[in-house]
Amino acid sequence: MKKIIWIISAVFLILACTLGESAPLQAEDTPVESISAAESATPLVPAEATLPAALPAGPLTLVALGDSLTQGDGDDAGLGGYPGRLLEQVNAVRPGSTMTNLGQSGWNSDALINGDQGLESQLDRAITELQNATAQGRGTVALVWIGSNDLWYLYEYGGEINDEGDVQDLAHFEANMDLILSRLRGSGALVLVALLDDQSQRPVALKGEAFTAVTPDELKRMSVQATRYNEVITAKAAQYGALTVDFYNTDIFTNPATLYDDGNHPNSAGYEAITQKWWEILSSSINP
Repeated sequence: MKKIIWIISAVFLILACTLGESAPLQAEDTPVESISAAESATPLVPAEATLPAALPAGPLTLVALGDSLTQGDGDDAGLGGYPGRLLEQVNAVRPGSTMTNLGQSGWNSDALINGDQGLESQLDRAITELQNATAQGRGTVALVWIGSNDLWYLYEYGGEINDEGDVQDLAHFEANMDLILSRLRGSGALVLVALLDDQSQRPVALKGEAFTAVTPDELKRMSVQATRYNEVITAKAAQYGALTVDFYNTDIFTNPATLYDDGNHPNSAGYEAITQKWWEILSSSINP
């Protein structure tokens, strides 16, 4: 009898072990099909990428990407916005440096990536120039300021906006910023990326003078979405080893002394202030 009981116990033990090894994973496990292609894709640079210790000695090649704030709209001194001013400061410590300003008025992050208005992609042009400079042994810097028109167009032309629309737009912007920063860092360049101001507080928005279809409720949504955009920019900058330049915590776009007559773009004093913000961050990485 004891022998029979022992045999039965052994059989149950074997069955229990077999079932335990083949039992399906429970609710806390993520199904394979729930992981998107974007999440599983390998980035162009590792997620733990860090900044170079220092840019190589000698002149630098700088490329600025963005919209009208990069192109220099409103600069009544005719100095080409912040890129021209920033180049002067760079050349004071790195003589022979160059700046290519690719900024285009009206462009959003889609246009920056894909091109628009008969012009090719800013991103592609930047990568080519940065890689050529690196091949010549020059230090390279990319300056990115994009997202303002993404917000304007979302609430001006996006139809009826709801929470779901805001979420979808944010995911699209995040994917664009991931591509932009990963490719620029993949070229070997030091990358600086701007945090956006709350443009719902600009005079042009409060007076309804430019984007007339944006309602007061949508201005509130824009303010919240701008904060979410900045969270994306900050996270992607950390992921790809880029530096951030903070325009959210400034009054450049609300102070009449630094605004052009349109209440939307900076004037020459505004671009001087903007240049200093870029320089504060860039100068820490420049060795004469």
